[in-house]
Amino acid sequence: MKTSGKHRFAALLAVGALAASASACSSGGGDEKEEQGKPQAKTAAVSVGTAADSKGPAPEIPGAKKGGVAGVLNRSGFSHLDPQRAYVSNLMTISELVSRRLTFYKKEGDKTTLVGDLATDPGTTTDGGKTWKFTLKDNLKYEDGSPIVAADVKYGVERSFHKAYNQGPKWVQQWLTGSENYFEVYEGPFNGKELGPDKIEVPDAKTIIFKLTEPHPDFPFAVAMGTSSPMPKAKETKDDNDRKPFASGPYKVTTHEPDKALVLDKNTNWDPATDAIRHQYVDQFKFELGVTAPQQFQRLTAAAGSDAAAFTLNERPDANFAQQIATDPALKNRVTDAVGPYTNRWDINNKRITDVNVRKAMLTAFPRNSARLAEGGPTAGDFANSLASVTQLGFAPYKSLFDGLPPDGDQAKAKQMLEAAGKVGQKVVFCFTTSKTQQERALPIIDSLNKAGFQMERKEISDKEYYDVIGKLDTPCDLYWAGWGADWPTGATVYTPVFDGRKIVDDGENYSQYNNPSVNTEIDRILKITDVNQQAVEWMKLDQKIMEDVPTIPYLYQRHRLVYGPQIGGAGLNIHGAIDLHNVFVK
Repeated sequence: MKTSGKHRFAALLAVGALAASASACSSGGGDEKEEQGKPQAKTAAVSVGTAADSKGPAPEIPGAKKGGVAGVLNRSGFSHLDPQRAYVSNLMTISELVSRRLTFYKKEGDKTTLVGDLATDPGTTTDGGKTWKFTLKDNLKYEDGSPIVAADVKYGVERSFHKAYNQGPKWVQQWLTGSENYFEVYEGPFNGKELGPDKIEVPDAKTIIFKLTEPHPDFPFAVAMGTSSPMPKAKETKDDNDRKPFASGPYKVTTHEPDKALVLDKNTNWDPATDAIRHQYVDQFKFELGVTAPQQFQRLTAAAGSDAAAFTLNERPDANFAQQIATDPALKNRVTDAVGPYTNRWDINNKRITDVNVRKAMLTAFPRNSARLAEGGPTAGDFANSLASVTQLGFAPYKSLFDGLPPDGDQAKAKQMLEAAGKVGQKVVFCFTTSKTQQERALPIIDSLNKAGFQMERKEISDKEYYDVIGKLDTPCDLYWAGWGADWPTGATVYTPVFDGRKIVDDGENYSQYNNPSVNTEIDRILKITDVNQQAVEWMKLDQKIMEDVPTIPYLYQRHRLVYGPQIGGAGLNIHGAIDLHNVFVK
């Protein structure tokens, strides 16, 4: 398709198919028989917008009011607010309110559209996706009133190359250099080096041109990540930016007491006429950190005092609260309900548990049903039999290793498998966080795997440090929970970061440290397919191939049920499955 003589990116060709895929899978899987009486969860289609869609201000939310303080409860502190480093759902949710990027997603009810954020449109290419041009909008400003210019976007991308910031998204860096180890090609800007015009060209204050090593038609999705957030070189604070980023969005950080409190106040220099995505309804977001899940649910259920105008950022209900939702109609009206892009898994450290038969025995013994009861039973999500989420373009079920197994696994069969492998007594260091839900989930898992002949060893990790621990190459963990949602709705952002063996690095996303050369080769082949619908079919074939190696134990297609107080309006889910801060108001 052509627009104004330029090619819109190929994701447009998939819009209809993606919408059909998402709506057809709105139940989140195939376990309705065990979930009678469950309200139907929703999924949203994603489409690609135009320059007209990218114009601000954002459409008003029906009934929205201005003013008030919105309270936000979160069980842990925030390790990374720097947009180039934030890559976990709650961190990205805050970052996207404070720091703008070239493109982003506009939410209107169940409709989600990729539009220009800092840019006037979602980007243009004249060579099939190898070169991408973006033009910045007029009147873009930072929190101090200084203008946002194209050179600041370039510098933001450059700082994402710094190896110590490897926690963040990596798509743009890899596509610019053609290297998984992009930091070896360019070390970042902190020693005075810049990316040359052969990679990023900034011909003037409003234009930025990216020159990739190969065509990537979905590049505009990649720059919706924090990688493209602007940063003036003169305002660089390095690690301090993780605690208090320099704001370009409608809110700025005014107070941040790590692990205790975070306060966002209005950025008075943000111009709503430039922003098609965000609103600035509340005067202040007041985050209270270190509030356990049970405390959050108890407080938000009672909704006393300021808690009436509060909400949980992304804490899903435990078993007790899920039952309370089911029996309290008033409370049910204060809970979101949708299937998101996440498939939750229990990763196995493939560098430490090298025998595939041992990993198969772990899967065979795994008590998915008992583990799920700790987080509300079927309301937490349907059992996952694949690595892909049901919302992924082209999702299709296949014959699974779980076929024929009881919901709580078969420990006797697993023990026979261990005996055949000569591995009875296999030690497994089981890592989980100190949260109540993870503690309760751990008990049946430890019991079941012990019964199957494993020797389970507990290791507890704080919420704040969890991903940093399991993401290290020398992690002491053998079995650990992980969740992954596509950065945009295709398999390219699932299998490439999580199961490509060439991406086993410290702070990477291949938490299982899985490396199968034939899988790596297949990833390369599929990425070269330009028809995204055909590519989607091939991703599902690869999903099944990967599961033959059992690098992980699929667990749930995550369902997002988040509670908010009766005085909170506009509470919907964002693309990460957290409360969308862009639309919240106090009634």
